[in-house]
Amino acid sequence: MTDMEFLDEPVMVTSSTDAQGQIIPQSVTWRKRTYTIVTVGRQWEQEGNRHILIEASDGTRFEVMLDRSNLGWRIRKVWWGLLIA
Repeated sequence: MTDMEFLDEPVMVTSSTDAQGQIIPQSVTWRKRTYTIVTVGRQWEQEGNRHILIEASDGTRFEVMLDRSNLGWRIRKVWWGLLIA
């Protein structure tokens, strides 16, 4: 069973970019908690925004979205405490 939630909440993301211009999230601060990102997965453009799948050190996975209109980050989905194999 997967504990997944669909969300649309603001979040703070600390990130860098690699040589190819891909965004590399390093941490996510959400609901007064900071998650260290250990795995960055697929990235895609949808409706002019950048979506990224990431995994935190505790196994929580997120889909975060960079809203290009205001450069703000939002959490779109969260999977609680699952490790990416």
